[in-house]
Amino acid sequence: MKKIVFLLCAMFFAWACYEDKGNYDYREINQITIQGIDTLIRCDQMDLLSIPVTLEGTQYADTNRFSYLWEVNREAVATTKDLNIYANFPLGENTGRFIVTDKDLGTKAFWNFRINVASSTAGDGILVLSKYHGHAELSFKRLDKEGSVFTPNYYEAIAGHQLGNEPRKIHRNYRPESDNNNSSLLIETDYFLKSFDAETLLETGENKYLDAYFFMSSAMEWQPGVTDFKVQTCLHLPAKMMMFDVGYVYIIANDALWACQTVNMAPMGGGYTRASNLPAKKSPRDGALSPVVFMPEWTENSKRDLAYVFDETYGHFLKAPSSGNLVDCPDLGEYPGYKLVYGTHTSAANYSVAVLSNGTQYKMLYLKLSSPQSVVGEVEVPAGVINETTSYYPVRTEPYLFFATADKLYRYNLRELENGIVPGSKDVVLDLANFKDEKGVGYEGDVQITCMTVSRTEQEIVLGVSRYGGDEEAMSDELKGDVLVLKLDDRSLIRKYSGIAGRPVDVMIKYQKYLWGGREGGKVVDELYW
Repeated sequence: MKKIVFLLCAMFFAWACYEDKGNYDYREINQITIQGIDTLIRCDQMDLLSIPVTLEGTQYADTNRFSYLWEVNREAVATTKDLNIYANFPLGENTGRFIVTDKDLGTKAFWNFRINVASSTAGDGILVLSKYHGHAELSFKRLDKEGSVFTPNYYEAIAGHQLGNEPRKIHRNYRPESDNNNSSLLIETDYFLKSFDAETLLETGENKYLDAYFFMSSAMEWQPGVTDFKVQTCLHLPAKMMMFDVGYVYIIANDALWACQTVNMAPMGGGYTRASNLPAKKSPRDGALSPVVFMPEWTENSKRDLAYVFDETYGHFLKAPSSGNLVDCPDLGEYPGYKLVYGTHTSAANYSVAVLSNGTQYKMLYLKLSSPQSVVGEVEVPAGVINETTSYYPVRTEPYLFFATADKLYRYNLRELENGIVPGSKDVVLDLANFKDEKGVGYEGDVQITCMTVSRTEQEIVLGVSRYGGDEEAMSDELKGDVLVLKLDDRSLIRKYSGIAGRPVDVMIKYQKYLWGGREGGKVVDELYW
C-alpha cells in the first residue's frame, strides 16, 4: 500500500514540475467563397458548357494557391478553375459538385449544383463516324442553331460503352420500321448494322440490329441455316409512290442480296408496315457478290425497286428486280478476276458508272442499263487517281462525278468516258497541299481526304480529313480528324473544323426531315448554320 501511495505522489510532483512549451499562436483559416455557379444549370446535350468561376478569400484569393475538381454524377470531369467541357451527360437532371482545395492548408470549399440536360440532336446536324484509339466513335455538330460547336467523340462518354472496332458507314432512311425494333438511322460497324435513334443519336436498345431475323421474319420464304449474318454493304433509299412514302433497304450479306420495303400507310389511316420480298438472293452461278449495290437512276419520283450488283467470282453484272431472282446481264461484258468497288446512278436516267478492281488495276465503266444494255465507255484509271480508299459523289443535275483520293478532290465529266478520256490531274479541283484556311494555315505532311458528302441542295461539299498519316488506328491522343465545308461550285472555304474526331471514316449531314433537294412548297427551305 505504501508503494502505491509513493508512486502516486511521484507522478503528481512530476506533473507539477512540467513546463508547458506548447504554441498557442493560432493561425486563422482562409475561408473561400465560390461565386458564378448557378444551383440549376440548363444546357443542351453535346453543347459546350462554359462556367467561369470567381473566388473570394478572407485572407487571399490567389488562384494558383488552390487546386480544383469538377464532378458530375460523382465522376471527375475537369481539374481547372473555370469549366469548359462538352455536355456529354445523360438527358434529364444530373448532379454536380465543384471542390476548391487550399494547397497549403488542405482546407476545402464545396459548391453543389444540378445540370438539366435537354436534347440537342433532334434537328439537322453533321455526324462524323471515325476511328479513335482502335475503336469506332461518333462526333456531332448541330446545324439548326447559330454558334454551335462540334462535340468530339460523344458516343462512349454518353453511352458508357464502345460503339465497335471497325466503323464503316452511316445510313439514313427517314422512317422507322413497323415493329419499332430498328430505327431510321443505322451505324455500320463490325459487319453489323446497329439501330440508332435519329433524335438522341444513341442506340434504340440493347442488341438492336438489322440482321437475318429482321429480313426473314417478314419474308415470303424462310431462309434456313443463317447463323452468322455478316453485312458487307448497305444501301438505304427513300422514295415516293403515289400517296405513300416508301423506303427501300438493300443489304449484301453472306454473299447474297437482302431487300426490305417499308411503306408509310399514314395517308390511309394506318401506321408503318413492312414488306420484304424474297431475301437472300444468290447469284445464278452461286458466285460471291461484291459489297456494292447501285441504282440505274435517281430522281425524285424514280422507282427504287431495281438494283444492280456484281458477281466477282465470275466477273459479271446482275440485275436485281424487286421480285424474282438475280438476272445475268451478258451485254455488260465479263471481267474475270475483277470485283466491283463502286457503282452509282448518274444525272442521266439508266446510265450508271461502275469502278472495277483486280487488286492492282482499276477500270471505270459507263453503263447503259436500259434495253438494249451496253458499255458505252471504258477507261483504265491509275491507282493513284482512283483506288479502294476513294470517296465518290455523283452530281444530281449535271454529268459530273466528284471523287476524292489521298489529298486531292476531283471533278470529272462523265461524258469524257464515252471518248476514252481518263480522269487525272486535269480534273483536280482541290489539293490539300495547296489549301489555306481563313487564317492562312495549310496542311503539312501526310494528310488524306478519307470521306465526303454533299448537301441535298448541292450547294456545299463536306470533306473528312485525316492528319494521322499512316496511323489508321488513330492511336495518338491528339484528335487529328478535321471537317472542311466548301462551296460545291468553286470549292471556296465556308468553315474548317479542326481536331473534332479521330480518323474520319464517314461523314453525313443528318437531316431530320426528308426533302428532295431541300425543297418544300416549291422552294428551298434548308437553313444550315455552318
